[in-house]
Amino acid sequence: MEGSITLWLPDVWPLQKHRHPWGRTYREGKLARWEYDESYCDAVKKTPPYDAGPRLLDIIDTAIFDYLIGNADRHHYESFQDDEGASMLILLDNAKSFGNPSTDERSILAPLYQCCIIRVSTWNRLSHLKHGTLRSAMLSATSHDPLFPVLAEPHLEALERRLQGILSTVQQCLDQFGADVVMVEDRMTLSHV
Repeated sequence: MEGSITLWLPDVWPLQKHRHPWGRTYREGKLARWEYDESYCDAVKKTPPYDAGPRLLDIIDTAIFDYLIGNADRHHYESFQDDEGASMLILLDNAKSFGNPSTDERSILAPLYQCCIIRVSTWNRLSHLKHGTLRSAMLSATSHDPLFPVLAEPHLEALERRLQGILSTVQQCLDQFGADVVMVEDRMTLSHV
């Protein structure tokens, strides 16, 4: 079953649409730069609004979220207009979520494994969710929904498997670069330029 939600925001909260730096080209035979350039994150880190503030870490958090739900088409995101990169990302289009539970599209994690940085709070939350806690949390969060069970058993298994893939990816970054480089305090000014 598929569904959609329409969101109306007051005119005093105008949104601005941004092209996702790890978006796909959607053209046959044409790869996006991040798909062939291993140093792509270095270029992103030099581009506003990813060169300062929380935006790059928000993109990495979004990649983790999208990987968990299997959403491989995050080509745009929104923010509040005229925020100069200071506000959070607003994720409005999650339409490709929870499709084929047996497919794990690792390229969704490209911002994570190419930049090899993650918020300490994100890492702590992900670490807390292993060993079945994520499954239990999802079941608990949706238990009162009229459509319960909202997620079929294969999707719950996919969440657990994908979580392990994320944890392994972060561990590879830690092994390669060390915690001082990979783990970024939530309020810390990024020094990646």
